[in-house]
Amino acid sequence: MKSKMKLLQITGPGEYTIVSADVPQVKDHEVLVEIEMVATCPRWDIHMMGGKDMFDSSKTPDYPLPPGWPGHEAAGIVRAVGSGVTDFRVGDRVAALEHVEGSGAYAEYLCYREHQLIKLPDSISFKEAVSFELLKCVMIGLSQFGDLRGKSMVVSGLGPAGILAMQAARVWGASDVVGIDLSEPRIRYVNELGIGVAKHPDELGSLRFDLGYDCVGAAPSVQNLLRFVNRHVVIFGVLKGTILYEDHLWGKGMKLESYKYRRLGDRDRELLLDAVANKGLNTACIQTHHVPFTRYHEAVELLKAQVAIKVHFYPGRDFG
Repeated sequence: MKSKMKLLQITGPGEYTIVSADVPQVKDHEVLVEIEMVATCPRWDIHMMGGKDMFDSSKTPDYPLPPGWPGHEAAGIVRAVGSGVTDFRVGDRVAALEHVEGSGAYAEYLCYREHQLIKLPDSISFKEAVSFELLKCVMIGLSQFGDLRGKSMVVSGLGPAGILAMQAARVWGASDVVGIDLSEPRIRYVNELGIGVAKHPDELGSLRFDLGYDCVGAAPSVQNLLRFVNRHVVIFGVLKGTILYEDHLWGKGMKLESYKYRRLGDRDRELLLDAVANKGLNTACIQTHHVPFTRYHEAVELLKAQVAIKVHFYPGRDFG
């Protein structure tokens, strides 16, 4: 194994470089992963390259960012384990489920704690697994609805989260799932995939749904969902703006809540793997473009223009 590795580092708004560092040494309870594939988190990449904080756009990130940041959706192979590690072995194929403090995953190697990884069966490819961190988050939000069986749902926003949410809701038993977006190319892409029905919001007409899942975060998107949903709306996207909760919503007992993060349990992990390996949840479809790290600015432009749903990289060969 190499002693040195390469990482991407964002140094300022619109600026980045490729840096070199020592391959990290595992501590007692760490797992060293050679990253085979890593994917963008569109909002995070756009904000970090645009000079704005992810959660508060009035603030500026502290540049330079830590090397490898904001990469966090990754999959790869275990190359070393600490003495306290019990669930992983060298050679295991794994995907990341959580962010790592410090350096990010736009790198050739990264150390994780055991709970931050999930072991992959041979039937799941790296392309399917690379965004398991996002799928995990989407599934946590959907669990806030309780039992989905027999309920109808409208999902707002056909970015990566919305495309996964449409499918996961159906896997978990929702009777009717419709995705909505303002982008005709996104609507067309989802319909061509055959993973569910996608429409422009104006096409919903008199349709009503039991549940609404907002994957945009913009207040107008949530406000629009409240027009079509009868029972419960969960806001998964990072909220920007103010929502008006009108008196008629109170009168019918409408529940409106934000996303509540929690760590995955063993049963959650089983459901995640089963959804992809056995239930047909298509996670690879959100990985639409590949760009080398040496042209990272092009990846961000593809995301900003909504040409790409996600851009992925292969650290072993994409640093030039």
